[in-house]
Amino acid sequence: MYRVKILPEDKSIDVLDGETVFDACCRAGIMIQSACGGVGTCTKCIVQVKENVPAPSPHGIRNLSSTEIEQGYRLSCQLKVHQDLLVEIPPGSRFYGEQILTVGGASAPDVDLDPNVRQYYCQLPLPEIHDQASDFDRLARALVADAPDLISGLDQLRELAEVLRENDFRVTATVSGRRLVKTEVGNTRGSVFGMAYDIGTTTVVGYLLDLTTGKELALASRSNPQAAFGHDVLARGDYADKGPEQRKELQHLIVGCLQEIAEECCEKARAPIEHVYEVTFGGNTIMTHLVFAMNPRHITVSPFTPIWSRAYRVPAIEIGLKLSRWATVYALPSVGGYVGGDITSGIIACDLERRDDLTLFVDVGTNGEIVLGNKTRLISCAAPAGPAFEGAKISCGLRAMSGAIDKVSYDEAEKDLALHTIGHHPPRGVCGTGLIDAVATFLRVGMVDPGGRVLETDEAKEKLPPKLAGRILASDNGSDILLVPKAKTLERRRDLTLTQRDIRELQLAKGAIRAGVDMALKVWGVSGADVSKVLIAGGFGNYINPAAAMAIGLFPPDITVDKLEFVGNSAAVGAKLCLADRKQRQRVERLAREIEYIELSGRKDFADVFMTAMLFPGYEES
Repeated sequence: MYRVKILPEDKSIDVLDGETVFDACCRAGIMIQSACGGVGTCTKCIVQVKENVPAPSPHGIRNLSSTEIEQGYRLSCQLKVHQDLLVEIPPGSRFYGEQILTVGGASAPDVDLDPNVRQYYCQLPLPEIHDQASDFDRLARALVADAPDLISGLDQLRELAEVLRENDFRVTATVSGRRLVKTEVGNTRGSVFGMAYDIGTTTVVGYLLDLTTGKELALASRSNPQAAFGHDVLARGDYADKGPEQRKELQHLIVGCLQEIAEECCEKARAPIEHVYEVTFGGNTIMTHLVFAMNPRHITVSPFTPIWSRAYRVPAIEIGLKLSRWATVYALPSVGGYVGGDITSGIIACDLERRDDLTLFVDVGTNGEIVLGNKTRLISCAAPAGPAFEGAKISCGLRAMSGAIDKVSYDEAEKDLALHTIGHHPPRGVCGTGLIDAVATFLRVGMVDPGGRVLETDEAKEKLPPKLAGRILASDNGSDILLVPKAKTLERRRDLTLTQRDIRELQLAKGAIRAGVDMALKVWGVSGADVSKVLIAGGFGNYINPAAAMAIGLFPPDITVDKLEFVGNSAAVGAKLCLADRKQRQRVERLAREIEYIELSGRKDFADVFMTAMLFPGYEES
């Protein structure tokens, strides 16, 4: 056992021989950025060893400069502990809170308040010689109109006789589905709550609802703590595949996050957490598997088969959620391996299957999900965009957190780039929306051509204003574009640049989304001009600059900007609908069965569509 002291917290951690600094910090609650799941390729987890500096790992030699290596910088995910260490975590490697979208941009459909958990105050007829019905049957008779075929567990039956007789058979019965879960003396109606969650790959949002009124009482959000094991679901799937212990670890992290959110919501609303009887959530198929500690390995490889895709209901205590002892969890159904419960949730939130006009629903993210349809037909597909939109695989990329460059424009007066950071803090990297903005601006001013090539330095001097030309830097792999010199960054260790490879990564990501949209239109047999609305869902999508999205060709040119509508966190809205009205569960389960799924990788024409979709607008004329 060794001791690692972490700066600037001045916190000491006991570490087993061979454990990495990254894993030890995660265990101690010190969150470090990671996008690769700890395999040493993303370089987001750099730390500086101040004492007993070990030799760099092979990944460190490849990904760190000689100066950084000399100064003791190492990749924490590759830094195995074999002696006591003094380690400082630079600000740029820390995982700070990020922008989390907690509201929906579109109005949710009106629903009846008919939750799965209901309370009834009953004044039952007293037993007598001519009415010797059992205590349970006496209660069931009173509830038959609202809860036919009532059933009960042994715990309730054992308590029932005493509860009924304590106040002359005047009781409040709490029923979950068909099951009697609680019987209380007197009239205690009005203390039944539920939690609805959007469980995203990067962020988790939860809402507390009063199930007697349907009113939203509180909300809370967190970054998904599983990010320590990979920025995307594929990396987490690889970790989960290592064994049941790893799957339990991932489950413990996400369930712990759900528990924290529930506790915060209950504290805000002054609601007893033991009166939270129901949980609903929408999440992508892999995240849903991880909530239930199921191995998602077969989703990550062809033919992309989940273990379970239907709606699933399980006692909350079975996954480790500590709410009411009778609380249950309802997971919304998936369509397939890569069109999950967050998308079926979004569909009912937007009333997509009830619309007359053809509507396109797009969730822009690591795995872009696309649904095209109206009340006659719905087709769906998933576009493997990769993590570029989330800042991963981008040399200076990071999530939408404090200090991230989120907006880039061209200042006509200065003839130079203008940058904006989240929170107006010193720059520490660029997030996905900033990346889209930046490339759209580069295309507009001519720093990048429509094929995605960054101008060479000599070209830049001929074609661009001096300040822009000065941002084009020669490198071993094409040209880089300087965003912020290191002296003005948070860490002052590296310049913030976008490389030629970064531009290519964005082309791959936007090309996947665009190809998915093009394939959906092709299968339907229509063009973008036939689409009346494009609903852009999700936290990332909500912050995209519409003009920038069109400038990089995220959507076909015959889909005009005025058709774009940001619907925000539609997954959360759908989860709330299923919490407030159990009939919505029947609706979403029916839709999940009826939606046509297109597996893009299985189509021979997809490769050609994808290659064309990668190009930026104007390439054909160049």
